[in-house]
Amino acid sequence: KYGVQVTDSPYVVASMGIMTRMGTPVLKKLAEGAEFVRCQHSLGRPLPLKAPLVNSWPCNPEKVLISHLPDSRQIMSFGSGYGGNSLLGKKCFALRIASRIAKDEGWLAEHMLILGITNPQGVKRYVAAAFPSACGKTNLAMMKPSLPGWKVECVGDDIAWMKFDHQGNLRAINPENGFFGVAPGTSVNTNPNAMETIVKNTIFTNIAETSDGGVYWEGMDQSLPAGVSITSWKNQPW
Repeated sequence: KYGVQVTDSPYVVASMGIMTRMGTPVLKKLAEGAEFVRCQHSLGRPLPLKAPLVNSWPCNPEKVLISHLPDSRQIMSFGSGYGGNSLLGKKCFALRIASRIAKDEGWLAEHMLILGITNPQGVKRYVAAAFPSACGKTNLAMMKPSLPGWKVECVGDDIAWMKFDHQGNLRAINPENGFFGVAPGTSVNTNPNAMETIVKNTIFTNIAETSDGGVYWEGMDQSLPAGVSITSWKNQPW
């Protein structure tokens, strides 16, 4: 499935480069006439600015509007820079619009993690599990097993597209290409794999910055070196 998003946010462009499989192969498919979901996004702060920004984070919370048009395969988002409202290939397309496409075509788009589990005998099974947001779904998907000989692999932590094949087996894929997560509570104790993942190719937003160039958030469970101060995402001492 394909989508095209038009946005006035550099953050969205950079993030979608991480979160989706974008590039020349998609452009070739579009040139061949492939159907695609139309995604329009604006932060709602046109230039010249009429009011100052909070720490260079443009948005227009008084006029936020996110609209899904399943019949025309279209998404319109205005006024928000938050990931779920601005990265329209994520929840808006991959879950909401995709659930309508799936209904029309005979498959499923679900709010589910996918992980592979291999036992000590080498038998591997895949599990798809549905959980609401902010309940530990990502922590489960990225689990490090404590039982000797067991192996857990993360296929996806948020959305699953599922379809029965010709043999009657249920197949699932992760339509996303990266991870988008809420930082508070994430630490080496709660999700060590996530902490290793965000060492590179990661965009941090709405978190605190340390004076030595690092990042920080509630529940990170890491002590700071002596003399290091913290500044919040609103550019205030924390």
